[in-house]
Amino acid sequence: MIRLKLWGLVGVATLTLSSTVQATSPIMALTIDDILSTNVRESSNVLSPDGRYFALTEAGQVTIVPANGGSRKRLTQSFAQKTELSWSHDSQHIAYVSEGDIWIVNLSGGEPVRLTHDPKGPGDPRGATDHHPLWNPNGGWILYQSGRKGFNELYVVREDGKDEQFVAATEIYRGTDIIANSAPDHGDAVSSDRFDPNPSWSPDGTHVSYTERSREFFSGKLKVVSFDPRSGKAVAAPIDLYTAKNDPGGAWAINTASWSPDSKTLAVVLQESGWDKIWLIPAGGGKPKQLTTGPGEDENPVYSPDGKSIAFSSNRDLAEEHHLWIVSATGGHPSRLTNLTGIESTPQWSPDSKTIYFSRGTALHTPLTYAAQVNGTGEAQPLKPVEPSKYEHLGITPEVVHFKSKDGLPLAGILYKPTQYQAGKHYPTVIWAHGGPEGQVMLSLSPWSLYLAEQGYVVLEPNFRGSTGYGERFRNSNVKDSGGGEIDDIGASVKYLVDAGIADPKRVAIGGGSHGGTIVANAVAKLPDTFAAGIEMFGVVDRALFLRYTNRNSKIRWETKMGGPPDLKPAVYRKANVLLDVDRIKTPLLILHGEEDPQVPPQESSELAAALKKAGKTFIYITYPHEGHGFQQREHRQDSYERQLAFLDKYLKATR
Repeated sequence: MIRLKLWGLVGVATLTLSSTVQATSPIMALTIDDILSTNVRESSNVLSPDGRYFALTEAGQVTIVPANGGSRKRLTQSFAQKTELSWSHDSQHIAYVSEGDIWIVNLSGGEPVRLTHDPKGPGDPRGATDHHPLWNPNGGWILYQSGRKGFNELYVVREDGKDEQFVAATEIYRGTDIIANSAPDHGDAVSSDRFDPNPSWSPDGTHVSYTERSREFFSGKLKVVSFDPRSGKAVAAPIDLYTAKNDPGGAWAINTASWSPDSKTLAVVLQESGWDKIWLIPAGGGKPKQLTTGPGEDENPVYSPDGKSIAFSSNRDLAEEHHLWIVSATGGHPSRLTNLTGIESTPQWSPDSKTIYFSRGTALHTPLTYAAQVNGTGEAQPLKPVEPSKYEHLGITPEVVHFKSKDGLPLAGILYKPTQYQAGKHYPTVIWAHGGPEGQVMLSLSPWSLYLAEQGYVVLEPNFRGSTGYGERFRNSNVKDSGGGEIDDIGASVKYLVDAGIADPKRVAIGGGSHGGTIVANAVAKLPDTFAAGIEMFGVVDRALFLRYTNRNSKIRWETKMGGPPDLKPAVYRKANVLLDVDRIKTPLLILHGEEDPQVPPQESSELAAALKKAGKTFIYITYPHEGHGFQQREHRQDSYERQLAFLDKYLKATR
């Protein structure tokens, strides 16, 4: 079901855009169904402790696959979604999340067992259930996060489901004030907490590390709490291992710590040097020691089982790619694991520390699981035959391009040229803005951009200021400047394509979702003569309005990024208020929003539509019922793609 809430004065006058697109578009190598069927992220393949099997969700079911090849075995049958798989210490059971609770299933067969029966909590639905189970390394207990009270807490449940114990609260608020962080009775605390505390068991099963956040320490405190495996209780108050400096952009936080096999040290990504780097922190407390150095973002450290090495992912070779590296746990120069291109992530060590399994995807192929020998003998190989990808046969090669913004700031982006591109020809062009703003477009598979390029469009995905991947200074260069320099960067991306003789300056569109939608709204208002069409999806058009309706943590984050609340920074918020600049907009807009969005309130789009209507502007406004931040239901995703394509064709191709 799709609801047309408002139509502009000169809208696209069709009732069923899908039939219109199918009737007028030529047969192409790619279809929208291809996009809908493409999984840009491989289902997480979790290696069992004994190294014999991978567990994954396949066709909605928990499935195991032998690590050395062989037949798959499906362990579940129910229709409910299953996510977040975790192996038992003996590799005989798998815990997972389904219907908002924790379940386990036996590898030998039998019906899955539901261990928790917690009601859904208030606030943001993305964190209001039980999630992220982690099996104790010695068995007996499963650690999990629960949002049953409207904020994240850590609990353990016995593997037979007969006992449950509170472990720690990562944030406790009454109204807007923090009231406690260690007691299970929290009275009337109802504020929504979606932030992941990133917990992890120590290998000896006697401690849990996690991140605690508050308004005062929003970037996080790394904490460790002692755990008694016999009673399942925390036996002492948590200790603070590290308090992160508060990030002015409100974005950076401590991620999951990797414990050394002897449970004495934690490897953590910290940003003490202006880049994400790996640091080692004593588990009992002490001064952090920097392990990796230099430019580039180092992420996701994982100790080898023998404790000698740490694997991590990094973009130190090329900012728009991620590769796996290995560094000695005692320090030294890291070495790259493979010579492959693309995006490598989620390293997992074999029990003998000789092999690393990881995910690898490219700009033209979906991610697959690979295996690489740590001693460097031979190149990494996929665990199953690589099936042909439709995207590899389009004649389109995504490439990294570099240009400068208005103030000289170096920028990069991913450029998609159409099939059978001809130098000197000026093409209809789409600037596609990513979300976040702490996101980054890389040389990973982008089906929509490839589809548009196959349809004859030039597409540029710029990494404007505020993006990750280029260091702390670049990421925070939009602090107190929302709708400012980042829009100059968008203007520079258009100028680059026009000056290069690639884009037709009269046929340039802009699109994006979330913060990408925010970029679209600001760009068409601040650069009114630049864009022939705009696709604005679930973006923010008035940051002060956003703060009134979004979830609490999002409010704190954006108040931080804006330099304070609206009454203290009126000029900053004025720059970010598109509603006051609607009269300047000349660009026809397609506005799409989910009706149950907990991140960017639907009021943002409804207020924009109302202002556009009052000003007599051209727009289409569509809302999708039962959708949150982004569209999940297949019929809604298909409808949104078809509407976007028809909108671009109308305003960019009809003007030839």
